[in-house]
Parts: sequence; structure tokens; C-alpha cells
Amino acid sequence: MTSTPRHYCWLKRLLDRPGADRWIIAAGLVLLATCLNSGISADDYLHKLILSQSGQIRGFDRAPLDMYRFAGDGSVKLLMQDGVVSWWADPDARLAFFRPLSALTHYLDHLLWPDSPLLMHLHCLFWALAVFLGIHALYRRLLSPAWIASLALFLYVLDDARCWFGSWVAARNATVATAFSIWVLVFYHRYRDQGFKAGVWLAPLMLALSLLCGEGAVAICAYLFAYALFLDAGPWPLRLLRLAPCSLIVIVWRVIYNSLGYGVAGSGLYVDPLQDPWRFFVTLLQRAPILLFAQWGGFWSDVWESLFVFPRVARLVMAAAVLFVLIMGVFFFPLFRRDRLVRFALMGALLSVVPAAATFTSDRLLSWVAIGACAALARFFALYMESPEQLGLSPLLSRLAPAVVLALVLPNIIMAPLVLPSRAGGGTALVEILNRADAGVAKDPEITGKKVIFVNPPAVPLAAYIPIMRAATGVPRPRSQIWLATSTTQLELQRVNANTLKVRPEGGFIVNPADMLLRSPRRRFEPGQKIDLGDIVIHIEKTTPNGRPAEILARFTRPLEHESLYFVCWQDLGYIPCKPPGLGERVRLPAADYFKVVFGMPLPFSARLIPDKNSALHPTGP
Repeated sequence: MTSTPRHYCWLKRLLDRPGADRWIIAAGLVLLATCLNSGISADDYLHKLILSQSGQIRGFDRAPLDMYRFAGDGSVKLLMQDGVVSWWADPDARLAFFRPLSALTHYLDHLLWPDSPLLMHLHCLFWALAVFLGIHALYRRLLSPAWIASLALFLYVLDDARCWFGSWVAARNATVATAFSIWVLVFYHRYRDQGFKAGVWLAPLMLALSLLCGEGAVAICAYLFAYALFLDAGPWPLRLLRLAPCSLIVIVWRVIYNSLGYGVAGSGLYVDPLQDPWRFFVTLLQRAPILLFAQWGGFWSDVWESLFVFPRVARLVMAAAVLFVLIMGVFFFPLFRRDRLVRFALMGALLSVVPAAATFTSDRLLSWVAIGACAALARFFALYMESPEQLGLSPLLSRLAPAVVLALVLPNIIMAPLVLPSRAGGGTALVEILNRADAGVAKDPEITGKKVIFVNPPAVPLAAYIPIMRAATGVPRPRSQIWLATSTTQLELQRVNANTLKVRPEGGFIVNPADMLLRSPRRRFEPGQKIDLGDIVIHIEKTTPNGRPAEILARFTRPLEHESLYFVCWQDLGYIPCKPPGLGERVRLPAADYFKVVFGMPLPFSARLIPDKNSALHPTGP
């Protein structure tokens, strides 16, 4: 017999105290409250623009409750011509989500406090409280003794991944959908375990409401299926038949969803598993380890798509994620075999990763994965604290168990609550980055008659959001804009004639995953292809072996020195006005220092390209 690890016993005594759950929920809200001064950013301005019904940007003119229809039905072409999306976007792409109830919460913001970001974030915290109360109700009914339920609640509420519940107003849909979907499981469990007859119709009702808040709510069906497999009683056909009302809700929702023109198509970041099952399967294999690693290992899945800048780091992170998942599988498998509650929790968590993998990795998608992951982890910790022998580990694994438990305790119990406040208030960083980008473009009334040419934005959002932010806030904005390429890699420009620039990024275009939002890698470009944007025509001169543009000609209808054209290039922390190259001149622009772009300072000891006299466009101002 191995004695109970004494250095963990304090946690049990703390969680056994009366009112522990109330203190946990209160602590979660207090730590999230750092979001209240975050302001608004990015899609918040897009929502503000749509809710105001100003019609200032073509392609974003739609009803308030349809504010999550970002692209489709011809709007992409309009947005391309105005330069709100890239010239390489697929005109037939669709990015439209049916989230009327989430949109309604934003519409209430617009009606009641349209100019108060603080109250908008406070509204987000209301829904965070709703999630926490639902999680508390679920764990109290599923987990015993009570202190294990409190431990699971601690792991869920104080996880730094919950930062998304308050940090970004535009991401509220995931919180609202989670709040409704948890009660699907609560009511279904009460119906099956306690004979609560109203659960027969309350569970499907909550599922319907949650799906009208966000597609991610379909993840709760993973737990319903796991419940039927491991916790329900009776013959197998009958267990599955009891899920028929909820299954019918999902089918009806999907039929309505498709018939109204919602869904995704032509995107490299979003993948519809029903429309493109093979590509989704490949994507799932890539994203699932990252999401599971983020849930238990402390890695932020939000940064995964950004690691393209450091390919070796990306490979190391993926290897670490796969190894971590395998180690967790080895240590949880004996408990999985012996404990049906752990089987339910882990199966639900694993299956809920599937819908989360349909889009780019983000910790906000873990709100469903965490439901089962935190319950299973609490059970694992509890058995280890009481008697490690209960885990059923082999002698070798038993010797390694202390190290594994410590590796789980550090990120999930110690570090997560400490990091949560800074992540919840992290929206201010995005605000600062976007404001720096916006500050580099003139705001005088004359800019309204000009076309801005962003030569080398570090990333698409640092150009795309500028007209959206200005239209939403009434700041003078350019007549239209375009970005020639992103500075993901070194960029070479050559003046071909009075009206034409040749653009060649090292490694080709569309390298950054964010560049693929409205362009699927399956939609290949061909040499000789033309993209007519009205006053600019993009000619595809060369392509890469996988069909990405490698070199283009940007032909303007006017000479590049015309007063209606306003060139800016990214230098150091923001944009500066610049002149196009002279006739026959060839210039090179270095790849962006992304550490400096994000944090306002260069990455220490990083290798940087040192520009020579021909490696930058000529600035027109100080």
C-alpha cells in the first residue's frame, strides 16, 4: 500500500468546505473581470457596422439577426472590389452561420448600450455565469462525493481557456451556445436517473436553442451518445431510441440551415464534414491532438495556426501534442476500463473534439471538450489522492505516476488560474495592434477619394479591418483599397511600366493560414488567369506546384504616381506612406518580424534580414 500523497490533501480539505462551489464561481467571474476594460476590436466593429444598418460597405448589408453571414451570395466579389477581402479570395466562397439567438444578444447591446464596451463585456460575463451554474448543476449530479464535483468545477471554471467567455465580445456566441447546451445533458440525466419526465422535452428544447446560438453546440450530442453507451440502462436499441428526439432536432436544424443558404464552402480554414468528409478527416487528424493538448497540457491552441512562421517549432509542438495525448491515453486507460463515469466523460470529450476541428484551432472551442475532460481529470486526481492503487496502473506506470500527476497539476490547477486574468484582458493587445495599423493611414477628408495600396501588411487582418473600423466609427476611410501581398516572407516588387507592378513573394502567395479564410487550397490558380477588380486587374504570371500564385502583375488603370493612389508599406510597428518603385526599379521588402508586430519589440536573438539601399520602398514622410 502506498500512502496518500500528503501534499495534495490540502486541496481535498479546501474543496470539502461548505460554499466551496460558490467561491469557485465567484473567483472565476472576478478573474474574468479583467476583460471589462478590453474595449472592442476586429469583428466587434463588423457587428457594430451591421447592427447600425448604415450600408457603408457593400457586401455587409444584411439584417441584424443575420450578422453572422460573413460572405456568400455574391458579397465576396463586392468585398474584393472594395479591398475588404483579398484579391485571391474565391468569389464563390461562403462563410455564413445561422446564429439568430447569439445575434439577438448583440442586438440588445446595440439597443441598450451601443457605445459602452464595458457593458458589452459585462453582458458576456452574465453568460459566463450561466455556463458556470450549468456546469455546477451537471457535476453535482454526476460526480460524488461532493468534493470531486467541486474539483471538476474548479478545473472548468478557472481554466485559462475560459478567457474567451469575456475577452472578445464577438466570440460571445460560443458562450451562449455552451450555456444552453449544458442543460441538454442536465435535463437528460435527470430524466434517465431521477425520473424527471419533463426532461423528455426539455432536453431537445435546450438543444434546439443552443444550435440557434452556434454550430458548436452540436458537440453536446457527443455526451448524449456517450451517456447512452456507458451510463444509461436497458437494451442497446432502447438506449439509442431514447436519443431520437434530440437526433431529430439536429436533423431538422441542419435541413433548415442548408435550405436558408448557411454553411461554409471554398474556405481553407473552415471545413464542412458533410460536404468534404475526406478533407475534414485529414484536418481532424491535425487539429485534434492540438486541441487535446491545449485542454490538459496548458498549450494555447489559439497560437497553432500562427506557428507557420516557425515550421520547426510547429513540428515540435505537433510531436509534443501527439506524445502527450498518447501518454494520457496510457495512464487513463486502466481507469477507463474500470470506471463507467470516466468512460462517459472521456468518450464525450474525445467525440466533442470532432466538431471543434471543423474550424481553426481556438481555446474558445474547448468549452465543450472541457465538460468531460475536467470531470475525468477530477476523478483521476481524486483516486490518486485517496489511494494511487485505485488507478489500476502497472508497477512501471505507478512509479511514473507522480511525475505525470505533477505535469497535470501544474498547468490545470496552479498555472491556469494565474494566467486567466491576463488572457481575459488580452483583448487590449489586439486593440493596440489594430490601432497601430490604422494610425498609418491618413484620416483627413481627402482620403475618401483615394485608393490605398497596402504593399506588405504582416497579416490580412491588419489591412482588412481598417475600412471596417472606420466605417463603424465614422472616421474618414479610403474609397477602396487592396493589399498586394503579405510580408509572411521576403517580398520583391518590380516596376514593369507606368501602370504595372510585378510582385513576387518568396515561396509564393497564400502561405499564412489566415490568407486561406476565403480560399480553399483545392481551388488552384492557373498561369494567365486574371482577377478583374475594376480599377486593378491581377494577372497570374506563375504558380507554385500546388496551384498557389507565385508571381503576379498588378495592372492599374492609372499611373502609379496618380494622386488618387495612396501607397503604404509596413515598417517596424506600423504603416508609413511610401512611393512606388521607379520605372524598371526592383526593390525587396523583408519578411515581417511577427514578434515585433505583436509585442512592439523584436524577438531577442532572432535572425533578421538587414535591408540594403534597394530593400524598401521610398518613404514619403518622416
